[in-house]
Formats: sequence, C-alpha cells, structure tokens
Amino acid sequence: MASYIDKALLPDERIVYFAHLHWVLYLKGLMITIFGGVLGFYSHAIVNAIFGTNFGSYLGKPLAGAALVIVIMGTALLAGAYLRQTSTELAVTNRRIIAKYGFISRTTFEIMISRVTGSNFEQTMVGRVMNYGTILVHGAGGEISPFDMVAHPEEFQRALMFVLEHVQSGFMPKDKLLIDKM
Repeated sequence: MASYIDKALLPDERIVYFAHLHWVLYLKGLMITIFGGVLGFYSHAIVNAIFGTNFGSYLGKPLAGAALVIVIMGTALLAGAYLRQTSTELAVTNRRIIAKYGFISRTTFEIMISRVTGSNFEQTMVGRVMNYGTILVHGAGGEISPFDMVAHPEEFQRALMFVLEHVQSGFMPKDKLLIDKM
C-alpha cells in the first residue's frame, strides 16, 4: 500500500527528505506500563511492608487490581503512540513540504516551497541529547507550522534549506537528493 505522500506527489516531483517521529513518543506509555507491572508484581509485599502481614491478604488483591488498570492505561498509551508514529508522514520534496497526520481521520498540511520564508527548530536539553525536536516552518503569510517530536530535526531543516536555496537559484540537481526513508 502506497503512502499518502507517494500518492500526493505531482508530476516530476521528488522526495528530498522523508522524516519520521522519534521513538520518545513511547516513553510515557512505557514508564506507566512498567510502573503498573512492578506495582502488581510486588503488591502483596508492599502491603505487608506498610500495614503488616495481617492486612496483606485483604489489601494485596485490590492493589494488584489497581496495578492491572495502570498497566492497561500504559498499554493504551503505547498503542496510541504507535498509531501516531505510523500514521504521520513528513516530507520535503523539490516543490513542497507535505505533512499527513491521522489514521482514521486525516489532516494534511502542504505548503509550496516558494511560499516558505524560512524555518527553525526547537530542542529541549533532553531533545538535544536524544536528537528530536519541533520544526517550525515559516510561510509567506506569516503563519508558522510546527512539526512536533521529529527525529533528527537538523537534517529536516538542512534538507529544507537545500531545497529553498536551489529553488531560488532555479537549479535543482537530480543526482544530489538526500532521500532518507527509514
């Protein structure tokens, strides 16, 4: 099955850079799932340590049930992160920037390269260490379009600047494309 971007390409349009969301999307769901698993596994020991052995048999099962609910919530967050990562497509082509979000309902964003006035990216300290960030694309009308949690934001910006430079000069080399489809 072809991706949205592959189907949306215009005649003689080529993908210069294909970006993806960073795996850090999974971190919150993973931490909650692990916390729930550990809490469930040690529920009787926790109750015994806090309330003594008399209450262990009464409160251990409800605590294990609460831990199961936490594990289910964490698993739901992991599934949501997976859907978000697999249903998001971001690309810079030799003519436009294309972004598609959503699995069941779909939101697309496309801006012609000639309407882009610049871009920058933001990274937190953690984002810099783990190499993800938010890319801000500036349009000619003053609008700013953010792309959040993008892996390797410097490469995305470099590809965009490469295309902008070559579109403005009127020459786009066909042999120097940066295609990155991971």
